Amino acid sequence: MLLVTGCSTKFDKDNICSIYDANPGWEDTMGLVEEKWGVSAELLMAVARYESSFEAEARSPRRRYFGFIPGKRISTAYGYSQALDSTWQEYIERTNSDGADRNSFEDALNFIGWYMRRANRSLNIPLSDGYKLYLVYHEGHRGFLSGRYKSSPKLMLVAHKVESMRRIYRKQLNRCRPN
Repeated sequence: MLLVTGCSTKFDKDNICSIYDANPGWEDTMGLVEEKWGVSAELLMAVARYESSFEAEARSPRRRYFGFIPGKRISTAYGYSQALDSTWQEYIERTNSDGADRNSFEDALNFIGWYMRRANRSLNIPLSDGYKLYLVYHEGHRGFLSGRYKSSPKLMLVAHKVESMRRIYRKQLNRCRPN
């Protein structure tokens, strides 16, 4: 029982200092991921916050038939990064990351960093533009370029929330982890 409760540490998901205090290894992981991909810790964490709410086993919801009969999941999104099966497989192949798991914090955040860096390089989106980078992350490169997201006010709102959370996390880090 101690093992189970030890993994369920509560923290304020809107406070990066609280997140790091509750999960000491995450701060070191973020430093390594940030260094490897050039994507800020606050952006990586903001994406994970809105994709999975920091839940290792997060999955997309199931379709419901007649309003209550559970069916298949609406996508293959899974883990901290909510990466789709196909995109995760591409990541593994392109980065030689055999054995990487979407429910591993380090692996999932490396995936987010890799994807954001790809968007930065191929679409010339600044790594400081959390709004656009999140839209690419959610819609894929083609979906972003086609402007498909413009027909989804809800998605654009989440992208604004990711950018806002990125800025909040940055301010919090400046206060609780001054360099």
